[in-house]
Amino acid sequence: MPTCSKLALLFSMSALLACTTRTLAEPTPVVSRGVVTPVVQSTNRDLDILFVIDDSSSMQLLQDKLTANFPAFMQVLEALPLPNVHIAVVSSDLGAGRFQANEVPGCRHGGDQGKFQFAPRGACAKGRLNDGQTFLSNINGRVNYTGNIADAFGCLADLGQAGCGMEHQFGSMLRALGADGHGGAPPENIGFLRPGAWLAVVIITNEDDCSAPLESSVFDPASKYVTDPLGPQSSYRCNYVGHLCDGKKLPLQSGGTFKDCVSAEDGVLLRVSDVVAGLKGLKTDPNKILVAAVAGPPQPYVVTDDMTPTNDDPAGAWPQVNHSCTQADGTNADPGVRLWDWVHAFGDNGLFETICRDSLTPALMRIGDVLGNKISHSACVTGKIVDASGAPWTSGDAPGPDCQVVEHAFGASGAPVDTVLPSCAASPSAPCWRLEPVSAGGACADGDHLLKLLNHDPDASSLDTTITCSMHVCPAAGAPNPPAGCP
Repeated sequence: MPTCSKLALLFSMSALLACTTRTLAEPTPVVSRGVVTPVVQSTNRDLDILFVIDDSSSMQLLQDKLTANFPAFMQVLEALPLPNVHIAVVSSDLGAGRFQANEVPGCRHGGDQGKFQFAPRGACAKGRLNDGQTFLSNINGRVNYTGNIADAFGCLADLGQAGCGMEHQFGSMLRALGADGHGGAPPENIGFLRPGAWLAVVIITNEDDCSAPLESSVFDPASKYVTDPLGPQSSYRCNYVGHLCDGKKLPLQSGGTFKDCVSAEDGVLLRVSDVVAGLKGLKTDPNKILVAAVAGPPQPYVVTDDMTPTNDDPAGAWPQVNHSCTQADGTNADPGVRLWDWVHAFGDNGLFETICRDSLTPALMRIGDVLGNKISHSACVTGKIVDASGAPWTSGDAPGPDCQVVEHAFGASGAPVDTVLPSCAASPSAPCWRLEPVSAGGACADGDHLLKLLNHDPDASSLDTTITCSMHVCPAAGAPNPPAGCP
């Protein structure tokens, strides 16, 4: 069986899907020459990042943490060095279905409509978007903002907490990217999404998604008592219509501790499965989409019935969901059940981090790490490599390493195109590859080799490739009949 070299280190969010996106026959292993080791990487450094930021009440502290800790996220990307990046911000405010602000307090009809939030906010003294720009862009050092990108992001991300309390994180994301089936992205958002780029969506919120169809009646203020079909007009309604726990709907007139909570995929709120399909439909290769949520963990899930009504409900008490995490500084969050389901629908391309931390730096750095690993130009090869004759290979020796490097790309029609790349020793001026020994530090362990790709055009707008390198290495120590020179 082939073994993957350092794949966990290289791509903590990816599985071998990148290896199998196109058909590629692996070299047949030869026992006397060790095992076949596939190494996978991408040469595409175009990365579009959409931040969906909750702007409802109680989010100001978390927004402050985001802008304060965002430099750590950018430092991870800048260490690659910085990819060709677009960064945009959208709020969670998409209104409350068909109802107006005077009907559902604080919820304008349509909210921010998925438009990028680019008006200067927060501390903009050190950096801001240039006039006429709606998202941050850094393409090979050509920027559309003043100062550094972290300061310019802070100028956009401080959205405040006056948004609708029926958060539409999923709906705003789909609307912003033109993936909701309602006529494409808003004009302000045109140009952000590049067909060949990686797409990352990062949701920052302390409440679960409550996205409903645009003209939904689920937020009807006529339902105001616990005995009414939708229960009282409070944020608990999103839990009541959006979650199933232990296979059942949540109660309206009692409390309890619940387990096995999942999204209620009945269409009252947007189905998580439809949200995932809409997002994946934006890419020819859906493996180029990465998602992350920094939110409340889905457990524990505790419902109490001790909330004081805001009206004359004769029941005298309303249900509410307890926070699933809290911090001494006042940070808290409710169970992110639908967000959890959304993240895990993307498998190894999804990441969930708790928002209840003294600092968001660890979560943001983790997100930056997995994005960086996806778009890294280099890959680590573990093991003692053998040459075409089956003898252990040393850097610079002829013949070269027994290695096949294949570039997998998509043509204009979307059909896969595979190209075998030569070694740089054979064709130094063409797109080629070489292996370099690693002696100390860096991305690889001592004794590893680094696969480098040379002569790829960083400005090529059609560059949308994945690399598979299959090579023979010495078998593991203790294997029977190792080649001469192998452990």
